[in-house]
Amino acid sequence: MLRKKTGGVARRPQRTSLLSNIAEKSVDRRAFLRGSGLAIGGLAAIGATGSSVTMASAQDSMDGAIESIKSICTHCSVGCTVIAEVDNCVWVGQEPGWDSPFNLGAHCAKGASVREHAHGERRLKYPMKKEGGEWKRISWEQAIDEVGDQMMDIREESGPDSVYWLGSAKFSNEQSYMFRKFAGYWGSNNGDHQALFCHSTTLACVANTWGYGAMKNSYNAIHK
Repeated sequence: MLRKKTGGVARRPQRTSLLSNIAEKSVDRRAFLRGSGLAIGGLAAIGATGSSVTMASAQDSMDGAIESIKSICTHCSVGCTVIAEVDNCVWVGQEPGWDSPFNLGAHCAKGASVREHAHGERRLKYPMKKEGGEWKRISWEQAIDEVGDQMMDIREESGPDSVYWLGSAKFSNEQSYMFRKFAGYWGSNNGDHQALFCHSTTLACVANTWGYGAMKNSYNAIHK
């Protein structure tokens, strides 16, 4: 379960009395075997009771308003399922998709931190400007005015075609639409996408082989 981070103060891990006693004194062969026997016996007792590892359940809020919403990780092309836990329109936690054929109830390190993109404590939430070698916070109005004024100066001096608009594979459909509209409103047709460079060769091969310019199988098919 991924939750909001604390103040970052390292805490001493809590250990059981048995582990503490073992760690604080030397262990000879006889003591090691005796401790191992206790551990194996405990595991056998747990197995006899029918206990097993189960999926963690979402923490209930005060009013029971937590909602599980199925989504997709945005980091790469695998498309792992993310179950977002939303409390009153706020993304408070996440779980991997246990029924997903891609991640099979697991996350990579990047996928496990995908919630931090929007809610991380270190996420940039306002414009910053570097002055005198240091980053300082500025208002949205100042940022828009300064960037806009510099862009208009470039357009007036060198024309609208002097700017190259490069999109990103991380754009959503709506963002791509607005990005292209903005470039057209700027007065330039120099709009492109980074996939033209990294995917153009594979697109030609796949299209000539299968008649479709994209992969037709999942990553799991590679194992087969």
